[in-house]
Amino acid sequence: MIQPSCSVIIPARDCLAYLRVAIESVRYQHGVDLEVIVVDDGSSDGAWEWLSQQAREDTRLRPIRLEGVGPARARNAGIEAARGDLIAFLDADDQWWPGKLARQVAHHRAAPQTAFSFTDYLHVDPEGGVHGGCFAFWKPHFANGASLAFQRLADPEYAILECNAVGTSTVVASRKALQNANGFAESKSAEDWDLWLRLAGAGEVAFSLATTATYMMRPGSETRNASARIEAMQEIIERYGSLSNVRAAQALRGAQTRLLLAHAEEARARGAFGAAALLHARAFLGRKDLRTLRAAASDVREALRPGQRSAAS
Repeated sequence: MIQPSCSVIIPARDCLAYLRVAIESVRYQHGVDLEVIVVDDGSSDGAWEWLSQQAREDTRLRPIRLEGVGPARARNAGIEAARGDLIAFLDADDQWWPGKLARQVAHHRAAPQTAFSFTDYLHVDPEGGVHGGCFAFWKPHFANGASLAFQRLADPEYAILECNAVGTSTVVASRKALQNANGFAESKSAEDWDLWLRLAGAGEVAFSLATTATYMMRPGSETRNASARIEAMQEIIERYGSLSNVRAAQALRGAQTRLLLAHAEEARARGAFGAAALLHARAFLGRKDLRTLRAAASDVREALRPGQRSAAS
């Protein structure tokens, strides 16, 4: 087998139908010598048997079998097994667009000091509904006026603290940088944000406004574990609380606004619309965004509906 220049890591658990599409999207990537490491984390839907058969037909595919260790540890197992000097991540229910990998790898070859790079991505739901791009939704300051070409992200640690618009399925990273950062933290949620911040604090980061991946908004995915993610976000923000320079203060305001939005969504999910309205209103004060204001108004309407029991917390 040719020595791969890039190792693609896909953690998977009980999502064979999506996994087939994800792997097929990798096979449409041309111009890069790659290997595909699929870490099957204890699936019971026949994924391991299917992967074993696929590996016999495609020598680039390397399945690894684990037993319910979680996505962070699964990705770390993939990093440990990887042979490429670049690592690309893809979640099993996402997919890449043609040409994504070659263009991104070319940037890393031209700028080897880059710790990791990322791009925009598109939100879709299982019914095929399209919900817009990540950058359009979160409106990170670094995307204003940028081009489709990869470019260096200014003040990357503060930029990602202020607005974590990094989609894991768009990331290509230096294996050496990942190893130096000790990979994903396995004992917490928001382990992706945590790792991007640590990488950004140690090296250069590049981004592109190009949309290169589709992100599946799937009920039951890890991002739905709201309480654990909120706790992890609070812990990350507290790490930066002692910084007093102007740029750090700006970044912290952005991070705290996102934390308020996470609290608001959690309150809304449990039917506490009064609390959600207050949280959305506080988030709007932190960042004047019409979408947040409309969310607060929607919460108020729900709280005032006849028979609706609103909660204050």
